[in-house]
Amino acid sequence: MTRKKLEERSRYEDFDLDHDGTVSDVEIDRGNRLLDLELAEEKSHAQRRMATCAIVAIVAFTAAIVSPLVSDSRVNALSDLMGLFYISMAGIVGAYMGVSAWMSKR
Repeated sequence: MTRKKLEERSRYEDFDLDHDGTVSDVEIDRGNRLLDLELAEEKSHAQRRMATCAIVAIVAFTAAIVSPLVSDSRVNALSDLMGLFYISMAGIVGAYMGVSAWMSKR
């Protein structure tokens, strides 16, 4: 186990768990693992927000189409685009749920 002396205001200062001014290999490894966990959690939150926005968009779009504000002729004219919209939004939600389930079993 080697120890590294830190410079003042080093970016590795957070890895010095015992605050003795030196960082051991164990402290660096532990700090890197914590950093990896934090990044994975941020990624998970971003994916959850994306899936939530997709669900909200599906519900809002459906409510807008069903409302009397949109005429039947417009719905018929945009029917191909609406199908693509629903498929793409459902794909985002499905991918999030599938990957989440797969990762929980891993």
